Amino acid sequence: IAGDGVEEDTARAVEPEMKISIVRVKAQPRKHKVISYGYRKLVDGEVPEMYRFQYLPDPDLPEDLHPGVIPAGFSACVPVDQDMVYFHTREGDTGPEYQVVYTQPDPAGGDTPAHSMVLEWTNDVDAIWVEALQQLEDNAGLSEEALNFLDADPLWLFGIADPATQRALEKTAVVPMLRCMGQRPCLEEWFSYLNADEQGDAPFRWVVESFAEVELPEPWTSFKGVGSVVCYLNNETNETTWKHPFYDYFAQLLNHCRRSTNEEHIKLRINRVLWSYEAESQTDVQSQMPLVSPKYVKVLAEILDCELVTEPFMVRTLKTFLKAFSQMYHDGELDTQEVIYCLDIVKNERAKASVAKQLGIDPADLDEVGGQGQMYCVECLHTEANVAHLYCPECGDSLCLNCFEKLHAKGHRATHEPNHFILCVMCKVMPAKLQCTYTRGKYCSDCYHRKHAKTLPKFLDLKPLKIDYKRSAKLEREEKARKEGKQVESPLTIIDPEAKETFSKPAPLETTLGEKWHAFYDLRGVKYYYNFETQESMRRPQDDLVIQEEPEDTAAGAQRKEILMKLALSKEPRLMPQWAEGKEHDRSKGVMDDF
Repeated sequence: IAGDGVEEDTARAVEPEMKISIVRVKAQPRKHKVISYGYRKLVDGEVPEMYRFQYLPDPDLPEDLHPGVIPAGFSACVPVDQDMVYFHTREGDTGPEYQVVYTQPDPAGGDTPAHSMVLEWTNDVDAIWVEALQQLEDNAGLSEEALNFLDADPLWLFGIADPATQRALEKTAVVPMLRCMGQRPCLEEWFSYLNADEQGDAPFRWVVESFAEVELPEPWTSFKGVGSVVCYLNNETNETTWKHPFYDYFAQLLNHCRRSTNEEHIKLRINRVLWSYEAESQTDVQSQMPLVSPKYVKVLAEILDCELVTEPFMVRTLKTFLKAFSQMYHDGELDTQEVIYCLDIVKNERAKASVAKQLGIDPADLDEVGGQGQMYCVECLHTEANVAHLYCPECGDSLCLNCFEKLHAKGHRATHEPNHFILCVMCKVMPAKLQCTYTRGKYCSDCYHRKHAKTLPKFLDLKPLKIDYKRSAKLEREEKARKEGKQVESPLTIIDPEAKETFSKPAPLETTLGEKWHAFYDLRGVKYYYNFETQESMRRPQDDLVIQEEPEDTAAGAQRKEILMKLALSKEPRLMPQWAEGKEHDRSKGVMDDF
């Protein structure tokens, strides 16, 4: 333990003072060209001493020293005879580091340069420049005038000690700067412009891509300015700025996405897609495709994390989502709860496809008309005033009376015979799904199980009959006639004029192209097929692509029927996992906890 007076007697080591260098100015014209301004190195909001220097903006005023900053990532060049000498800076461990590059091409036009000089990175700017001058004088064969021009302080010669460069560096601390090292800014430069990280902000890549693709509003135009910086010019006021007119909007959108939940982030993306679709429709009506098209199905699949190549069964669901989201967008803002419903539907579709794959059947065969709840018209969408009144077995859609009459007014659809929904005898609102075997009354699922079943005799084991709206009376009559040996004439030969010899052969109404081909309609209402795996589209199915139906295995069919019957009689809840009765879903753990 030290005694008294030891602290005063102990010689303390004094930290060496960092001397700020003074850049020498040479009385000669400036010829440098800034390629990239780089950026200012900051530590705790301040520029370190090793990045500072002083220079004379005006050689005639030797006492007027101005502070300057050496930027990292700075690149510039000066002409010497017919070539260029390049000077680069970067951020080093102990301060700024420098590099000098010079290449003299072969006078004969060969690929091998006549002289090449690449000096490695070093933190001593004076030493590297002295070495560069020595090599240029000995090997490059430069003129005396060029060597005299290069004999100057490199920080002044290449424009770092230039008031214009220093003002630009000060401006970068306040105004964002979009660098453009090529003909157009790359996506990495747009990420840097928004202060975003390509890895950390990967889920929000769509924000940066939308920013890069957005068109400038009138009267703004852009050009590549000094230092490879994109400048924006207002042609009415002649104002020039580095700040994009929509910079604040996309910067706020990116920050909002970072703070949002997954469902809110998906809602933002869907809103952006619908807004972009409307904007494109107004600017280019003729070439704009319908919303329910392969382009926007791909976009929605990316948003909802669906792989269309390996999950082709999701296409039909995504097309329904596009219709529903479009209606909600026009009626008002999208609800986050609707996004949660859609995510649950996607999970259910995948589970249904997994079960169908195990049973060896089409996932569409597991669908039931309506399930539980109200039925809505597929054309009018989920609006309160447009509930469905009937189901068309041949179209496979639930429709209201107005939409059915409009769609089935002519053509082959005019021969379709719909099944009208029967209203529940108790609530008079919901379509009846069950018929009581005791009273013969028809009820919706909710009224039967919650009210009517409690009034039935308990000693009788009564089970209701399911009302099947999918049955087609017309098809059953035709099938019965075929079994009896009677000839059934297709209505297509009577109604459709394309069936005549004077017209080309029409595409079949239902094709067996396989699950990878999906039907869409263009702006004229003409049907075409698209394959998301091969990116191919065609108007009419080719004979070599049509998959012939194999004869059904009777034993396998009986087994599937037995399994489906057991699933139908199961009393397990069929609600979405989020809303299972008496359960609360913990999304973080992925388990169901009892209340």
